[in-house]
Amino acid sequence: MTRWVFVLTLLLAFSAGAQEKGKKKDEKKPVSAVPADLLKQADEKSAAGDLDGAIDLLRKAQGAEATAGEASLRLGRALESKYDVDLAIDAYRAAADKLGGAAKGEAFGRLAVLQDARGMAEAPASAQAAAAADPTGVWPTIALSRLRAHEGKADEAVDLAQKAGAAGGGAPASTALGYAQEAKGDLAAAEAAYREALAKEPKLASATIGLARVLRRTGRAAEAEPMLRQVIEAAPGAIDAYKESARVKMALNRAGDAVGDASIAAAMAENDPDAQRLAVEVKAAKALEYLAQGQPALAVQDLTALRDQNPAVPEVRVMLAKAFAAQRQADPAIAELVKATELDPKNADAQFQLGFVNLVMKGNPAAALGPLEKATALDPANATYRTNLGAALVAQKQLDRAIEELGKVTASPGYNRADAWIYLGQAYVNAKRFKDAVAALEKATAIAPNSDQAYAFLGWAYFGLKDADNFKKAAGKARSLGHKEPTLLQYLTRIEAGEPIK
Repeated sequence: MTRWVFVLTLLLAFSAGAQEKGKKKDEKKPVSAVPADLLKQADEKSAAGDLDGAIDLLRKAQGAEATAGEASLRLGRALESKYDVDLAIDAYRAAADKLGGAAKGEAFGRLAVLQDARGMAEAPASAQAAAAADPTGVWPTIALSRLRAHEGKADEAVDLAQKAGAAGGGAPASTALGYAQEAKGDLAAAEAAYREALAKEPKLASATIGLARVLRRTGRAAEAEPMLRQVIEAAPGAIDAYKESARVKMALNRAGDAVGDASIAAAMAENDPDAQRLAVEVKAAKALEYLAQGQPALAVQDLTALRDQNPAVPEVRVMLAKAFAAQRQADPAIAELVKATELDPKNADAQFQLGFVNLVMKGNPAAALGPLEKATALDPANATYRTNLGAALVAQKQLDRAIEELGKVTASPGYNRADAWIYLGQAYVNAKRFKDAVAALEKATAIAPNSDQAYAFLGWAYFGLKDADNFKKAAGKARSLGHKEPTLLQYLTRIEAGEPIK
C-alpha cells in the first residue's frame, strides 16, 4: 500500500509539472519565435498604440540575422518617435550596417539628421553615405539638405528639401525646408514651412522646435515658450526642446529660469557640445543680469571668473564684453570680442558686438565695417545687424551700398523701428537725393516723433530742396528736442531772420 501511495504521488507530481509546463507554453504562444512574425506582431502593437510592446518585439527580431537590418530600421523609427534619440542613433547605425539599397539610404539619412541635431561630427559622412546608397531617396535628400544648409549653400538646401517634399517626404521634408529657409535668412518662409509640417503631423517635435526657434529669432519668444513646454511634457527626452527652451527664456531676460533647462540638456547629452556650451552660456547670461540691477562691476567680476574657467567658450567673452561696454570700457570689450570671433568666426552676435563697439563707442566705422558685414552675412534676417551695417556704410560714404542695405531693412515685413529710416534718410541727404530723403525721414518722424536726429536730417533734406518754410519747421523741431549740432542751428537762425536758402 505504501508503495502505491509513493507511485501515485510521483504520478501526481509529474502530472502537475506537465500541466505547469503546458501553461507556460500557452502563455508564450501569442509571441512567435519566427523573426518575420515578430516584425508583423510589432506592427500590430504599434498600430494599437503599444509602442513599448512593439519596441520589445523589434529588439528580439534584431537578434535574428534574417531580420536584423529591417528590425533595426523599424526600431530606430519607434525610438525616434519616443524621442529616445541616442538609442535611435544606435538602431539606425545597426540598420545601415545590415541593409542595402533604399533601406540603407533611409537608415543613413535618418541617422544623419539625428546626428546633426546632436551636433555630432559624423553627420556629414552619414549624409553622404545615405546619398551613395540611394541618390534619389527621400531621407538621403533630407539629410543632404541639412548638410548643405550647414555648408552655407542655402539655395541648394532649399532645392533639396523641396525635392524631398515632392517625392512624398511629408512633414519631415517640410521641416527640412524650414531649416533650409532659416539658413537662407528667410525666416518668414521658414515659419511657413514649419507650420506646414505641423499641419501634416501636429506632434512632430522637430518641427515644433524649429518653429519655436524662428519665433524667438523674430522677437516672439513669448509665443514659443508654451509650445516647447508641451513638447517637453510629451517627450521628456527631447533634449533639443530643453535647449531651445533655455534660449527662449534667455531671450525673455529670464536667465535664472533658463538654468534648469540648460542643466537638464547638458546632463542628458554629455557628448553634445552645443548642450555643454549652452549650460555655460546660461550662467553667463545670469551674471549679465547685474547690468539691469545697476551693478556692472559685479557683472564684470562674475563674467571674468567664468571666462577664466571656460576660456574656449566665445559666448562668455561676448557677455563679458557687454559688461565692459556698459562701463564705457571700449578697449577691453574689443579685446574680448576679437578673441570670441577668433574662437568662433560664425558667431554672429560676437561679430555684431565687435562692429557695434567700434562704430558707436570708438567712432571707427572703418574697423566696424568688416565685422558688421560678417554678422549680416551670418544672420541675413537680423534687422539690427543690417541697420548698423547701413550706418557704417553711410559713415564710410559708401552711399549706394548703404541705401541698398537699409532699403532691405525698411522693406522687410513688419519692420516698425525708426533707426533704418533715419540712416536711410541720412544716406539720401548725403547723396543729394533730397525728395527720397524727405519720404524716408517723414516715416522716421512718424515712428519716433521725439527723435531730434530724424528732424535734423529732415531739415537738411528741405534745405537741399530750398524749401525754407519746411526747413524752419523741421530744424526748429530738432532744436526744440535738444539738437545741438551748430551748423544746422546757425542756418536756422539766419533763415528764421529772413535770409533765403541759396
